[in-house]
Amino acid sequence: MTTAISALYGLLFGSFLTVVVDRVPRRASVVHPGSACGNCGLNLGARDLVPVFSWLVLRGKCRQCHTSIGIEPLVLEVSTAVLFGLTAWHFGLSWRLPAYCVLMAGLVALSWIDLHTRRLPREIIYVTAALGAPLLVVAALVEHQPKRLWMAALGAAIAVALMGLIYLASRGGMGDGDVRLAPLLGAYLGFLNPGLAPVGLFFGFLTGAVVGIGLLVAKRGTRKTAVPFGPFLALGTVLAIFFGQRYIDFLMVR
Repeated sequence: MTTAISALYGLLFGSFLTVVVDRVPRRASVVHPGSACGNCGLNLGARDLVPVFSWLVLRGKCRQCHTSIGIEPLVLEVSTAVLFGLTAWHFGLSWRLPAYCVLMAGLVALSWIDLHTRRLPREIIYVTAALGAPLLVVAALVEHQPKRLWMAALGAAIAVALMGLIYLASRGGMGDGDVRLAPLLGAYLGFLNPGLAPVGLFFGFLTGAVVGIGLLVAKRGTRKTAVPFGPFLALGTVLAIFFGQRYIDFLMVR
């Protein structure tokens, strides 16, 4: 039940993220004005904004001018719902759940924007941190594990130190937005285990390398092709949250 309810919340948050990823890169307000068709200006009502259902009923088109609204709303809503559901499945009904759902929503928005604009807006990073940090504090205190707060701080320090070194070594090959994102990811991973911070980065670089090699093999890019790294950092973090401890345990056994 917790997983299903969380997935439904994910649909709602995903619907809001369609506004975020459109307006934040343009430095526009995500609150005002209300949603409207970009072609004919039709103000979208409740029947136009039901997650997934409205898109399917309208076949991805504006109700008035029938202009395609693209697949973006569907992808954002479904991906956020899936991540919320998986997070609930992983953590169960706990005080950690809302904190990590905030992270998932932030990662979806950041990944989408980075893929389309090659930017990781600091506004989204800071808002995600501002919303998530108090929730992590509450989770640590309610669970009577205040040590997790310094664990989160240690994870953030490890992540930013590693990314800072990689940034300097890349000589401009990596954006400063990736470094700015690192402490947020490190804090969430460190809350679980500071050792997960480097694991998350490793998973991110590994998936990035696989995709880069795939592009070369498919001849859709060259060695100098710029590939946004934010989505891979996000994916590496998600993988580390769900499977990172198993990976560490596997290495320790060996």
